Amino acid sequence: MKKFIVHLSNKQNELMTKELIVNHVNYLKILKKSGVLPFCGPCADGTALMIIDAPSFEKAKNYVENDPFSKVNYYMDRKIVEIEEATLDNNFLLEEVLGNPSSKEK
Repeated sequence: MKKFIVHLSNKQNELMTKELIVNHVNYLKILKKSGVLPFCGPCADGTALMIIDAPSFEKAKNYVENDPFSKVNYYMDRKIVEIEEATLDNNFLLEEVLGNPSSKEK
């Protein structure tokens, strides 16, 4: 499974309603229970982040665009970027970095 970071910004506060936030939270619960959403939350600067586990960029984008917030364009900017998690199991990607000649020049 691939991981994607979603950065949500350019919020339109005037679109917020009780119905919208309830629908958004219910959608997040579905994603969380299905193992798609390991993390989400607002940032101190008014933006928000999500981490999505999905088999492809297209599927991750589908999850984002089906969020009630996206359907009304609450966050006008939605950037999705695939990430590779650095962990103990993969030695924090050390071999990948050392195997790349351009990284030695830095």
